Amino acid sequence: MADDTYSPDGQGNGPGSDIGWSDTVRFRLPAGWAVDVEEHEGQPVGTFRPPPPAAGVLRLVTDRVVPRPDSGGTAATLQEMALRFVRPQDPRAGDRTLDSRADGAVIAQAMMRTEEEGRAETHYLWLVGAERPDAAGSVAAVAMFSFALPDLMDGDESCAEMLGRIDDAIRNAEIL
Repeated sequence: MADDTYSPDGQGNGPGSDIGWSDTVRFRLPAGWAVDVEEHEGQPVGTFRPPPPAAGVLRLVTDRVVPRPDSGGTAATLQEMALRFVRPQDPRAGDRTLDSRADGAVIAQAMMRTEEEGRAETHYLWLVGAERPDAAGSVAAVAMFSFALPDLMDGDESCAEMLGRIDDAIRNAEIL
């Protein structure tokens, strides 16, 4: 976990916490979010919880993928990852979008209804990725976010406002 760092120091524009993760992404969360690290299948996962009484948990994993020689290059690899991320064949997923930012980064987004340990949940999913230089050439650097919300809270006005702030933070995330 040595290179998985976060800096909830409130520096930057407006109230909030600047978060840097795995030397891959930097983004800004609203003030008061609790920051922690979980491990899933041997990989560190950033977890961010809004201040009470708000519900839900935002999770973050990152990856840097070297394109296969026959993949069409880093841009094609990144596009393939984004398309797979929105799960076009999964009937549980909906509200799929795929956008490009002016800086060349790609943003894939989807929503999924699922059941976790017997609880109905709504998961809001984002992938933000960009082509970045690497010692071996270039890589597809991606940050994958998931905000899990109890299904009964989905659509609540306070949750909708929080989701808007999360969406803005993720869409403005800097891929390093």
